Amino acid sequence: MTKHLRIAAILFLVGIFFSNALLQTATILFFPFTVYLIIRRIKKEEPSLIEVLIVLLFFCSLISVYISIEPSIAVKNIVYHSILLTLIPIAHLVKTDDKISIDLIGKIISILGLITAALGIFHFMNGAERSYGFYGGYYTLASIMVFSIPITVASSIYSQKKWKYFILISILTQACSLWLTFTRSALLGLFIAALVTIIFLFTNANITRAVKGKITLASVFVIITIITLLLTSSDSRLNPLLFLSNPDLSSGRNEVYNDAAKLISSDLKYEWKNILLGHGLESRIILFPKSDYTSWESDYIESFISQGLIGLILTIFIYFQFFRGLLHAFSKVKNTDYSRFALGLISSGISIWVISFFSSQLIGKTSSAHFVILYSLGILLTKKTQSETNP
Repeated sequence: MTKHLRIAAILFLVGIFFSNALLQTATILFFPFTVYLIIRRIKKEEPSLIEVLIVLLFFCSLISVYISIEPSIAVKNIVYHSILLTLIPIAHLVKTDDKISIDLIGKIISILGLITAALGIFHFMNGAERSYGFYGGYYTLASIMVFSIPITVASSIYSQKKWKYFILISILTQACSLWLTFTRSALLGLFIAALVTIIFLFTNANITRAVKGKITLASVFVIITIITLLLTSSDSRLNPLLFLSNPDLSSGRNEVYNDAAKLISSDLKYEWKNILLGHGLESRIILFPKSDYTSWESDYIESFISQGLIGLILTIFIYFQFFRGLLHAFSKVKNTDYSRFALGLISSGISIWVISFFSSQLIGKTSSAHFVILYSLGILLTKKTQSETNP
C-alpha cells in the first residue's frame, strides 16, 4: 500500500503547482485508501478530530449536491470537495514511510515553486497584466507562492551549501512572481505571518538566541520589503497613500457581498432551511449565472451560503484544528533544529488563512491541497523528533 500511496502523493504535490488534472487524478486515486483507512480507524483506533471534521464536511457537501436546485451543476464541484479527504491517507503515509524526509520535501517544493514562479514572470514579461502560472489564474499563483515561499525559506536551513544558492534563487524568483500577481490579500498574508512570527519567537523562551535572530531578521526584511513595494506602487489598489483616489477598493467584490447580504436576508425571512443547509454547491454560478464572479470570494461566505450554518461551523473548526496541529508540531520541535521549519509551516498557514477572507481556499478549490500538505508536514516533524529522541 505504501508504494501506491507514494505515487499518488507525488502526483498530488506536482498537481498543486502544475496541473488541476493531476491534482484531481491523485485525489481520485487516494479515495479507496481514504475509505479503507476511515473504516480501519473506526474499528481499531480513534480517528483524529480534524479527520472527523473533514469527513463531516465532505458528507455536508454531498447533502449540498442533493438539495441544490441544479444538482447536475453542483456535482461538478464534488471532486474539489474531496481534496481535503486526502489528508487522511497522506498523514498515514508520512507516519509510516521512513523514506520521506523534511529535506526531500523542502527540495521538491523549492524546485516546483521556482518553475511555477519563473513561468509567471515569463507570462508577465510577454504582456500579461499580472503574472500567472500553469493554472492560468493570478490568484491561484499568488496562493501557491504564499504556500511555497515560507517552506522554501525554511528548507534552506537544512540544505547543503550548493543547494542554498539554488534555494536563494528560488526564493527571489517566487517573491518576484508573487509581487507581479499584484494580489493584496497574498501580500497582506505574508505581512501578517511575518509579524506573528516575530511575536511568536519572543514569547517562546526556549528558542535559542541564534534562531530568534535569524528568523527575526528575515521577518523584518519581509515586512520592510512589502511596505516599500506598496508605498512606491502607482497602483491605487496597492498603495495605501492612493486609496482615496480609488472608487472601489473591493475590486468589484462589493457585488458579491451585496448579493450575499440580500440572499441571507431573504433566507432569514422565508427560507430558514437554507440558513441551516445552504443553497448547494456552486450556488454562486447557479443563482447568479450572469455574474463575472464564480464563487463567493471568501471561505466563510462560500461555506455559509453553499452549505449553510453547518458547513460554516465545520469550516471554522477545521481551520482551528489545522492551526492547533501546527502549533502542536512546533511545541514538539521547538528545542530542535526543526523549529525553523515548523515556523515556516505556521507562516505559510497564516498567509493562506488571511487570503481565505478574500477568496475560497479551503472550500471547493485546489488551494485546499495546501492545507493537506502543511498539516501532514507538521505530523512528519513530530515523527522525526520522536524517532531521534527515542531511536
